[in-house]
Amino acid sequence: MTNSKNSKEIYEFAEKIALDDFDKIEEKHEFSHTYTRKKKLFMEEMKLKNRQPQKKRKRHRMLIAAACLLIGMPTTVFGAVKVYNMIVKKQNYEVNVSVTNKGSKKADKWYKLKIDKLPENMEAIDDSAMKYSFKDNDAKGRFSFALRRVGENTDFQTLYSKSYEEKEINGRKAVIVHKETGNNNVMFDRKVFLFFEKEGIMLESYIGSDVNEEQMMDVLGSISLEPTSKEKASHIVDYDENRFSKADEPKETKVIPLKKDSKRLFHIGQKVPVTITMDDSQVEYVIEKVEVFDSIKDFKKENFYEMGLGILSRNQALDQAGQLLPYRRDEYKLGNGKDSIDRLVDSKLVHPKFVYLTTTVKNIGKKSTEEIYMHPSIKLLKSEGNAWNYAEKDGIAEKNIMTGEVDYLEPHGDGKSFYNIGSIRPGETVKVNLGYFVDEDKLDSIFLDAFRYSGFSGTENMNAKNRWWIDIRQ
Repeated sequence: MTNSKNSKEIYEFAEKIALDDFDKIEEKHEFSHTYTRKKKLFMEEMKLKNRQPQKKRKRHRMLIAAACLLIGMPTTVFGAVKVYNMIVKKQNYEVNVSVTNKGSKKADKWYKLKIDKLPENMEAIDDSAMKYSFKDNDAKGRFSFALRRVGENTDFQTLYSKSYEEKEINGRKAVIVHKETGNNNVMFDRKVFLFFEKEGIMLESYIGSDVNEEQMMDVLGSISLEPTSKEKASHIVDYDENRFSKADEPKETKVIPLKKDSKRLFHIGQKVPVTITMDDSQVEYVIEKVEVFDSIKDFKKENFYEMGLGILSRNQALDQAGQLLPYRRDEYKLGNGKDSIDRLVDSKLVHPKFVYLTTTVKNIGKKSTEEIYMHPSIKLLKSEGNAWNYAEKDGIAEKNIMTGEVDYLEPHGDGKSFYNIGSIRPGETVKVNLGYFVDEDKLDSIFLDAFRYSGFSGTENMNAKNRWWIDIRQ
């Protein structure tokens, strides 16, 4: 009897909700997919069981049934507050992912990025385990990750965007942005935002152009954030809206050109006294000879850095016998990524050359050096009165085979330490052979920017004491 009475009271209460409040409740709350599906099935069942001619009576009973469902729902559905709101907008070539946080910032929680599934033969290429590439070619198949702690109002901007799609990956909201630069010379052709709502952290993922869709989804679907201590956590950027918006604004970089009579400018055969900034080691560097070749067949393949060979291969500028072949070099007018993308303005057939340097490094100090990383870069300079300045044209970019970095090194280290030539004892001289791929029409503009281990902020002074320039023009 008690059960009957309780059932009657529940029914009456459900009837009241159905008649008076249900429509209002439905407008104010966003229900889960599970509840919505359950409600639909229940109401369909009611339709089959209760086919009555009176329309009002039919609606009455259907609403009662739906109200009964509401009574059985956990109260947390009504009490829960939607903490985060994510909106995606695209305008021209710009995609903005905006996240609004109505709750408190979770600044005291720390996490370690964990990836359970990587493509075969892929490994981390930095100590932070936030960048990954294939073991046999670290210029291909890349993943690069960044963690951002979401603030009160956070905007994530992507320029040079072609399209985007919103998805759920392993139960988490995701936005996949497909990039379009206009020149097809892009290392990362997709950017994925994966939101860890519970942790209040957005994962920005940069996906290499050689990573296929299946590999991308496998990796992203296997990612988790494991709680840990601050000391063991992955690097998490505390998102500051003002700081990031200012950082996105283009900054004008000033350059003080290299004077033609600068004490920082040297020539082939001249002894170059160098202080290595990392350990204050004193070395003497000499470029003894510069040679130019049309083929690399007589050079040991293991001494070539894979990235340079990969670029030659993709541009069909190297045959199986090691002969360098003419390739098409494209020149683009750069867009701003918002309203415009890069536009092809010139294209010409050019012949690449292999520039080979025979050099020596002598320790003239009283102690052994630390391990020396030998990666002097080649820069193109143009004459401007009594000085040399960078030859790049404002707003113009070239798609060419020149990496600017060391393409050939003997001796060299292994794997990630390719540029490591080891330590040099006091008084010891080490012979170091370097090679660079250079377009034939650029040979009269090449300078070596040697032993530069630090950057600059604001203004770049090409005559600074920590710069050593060597004229190797041919």
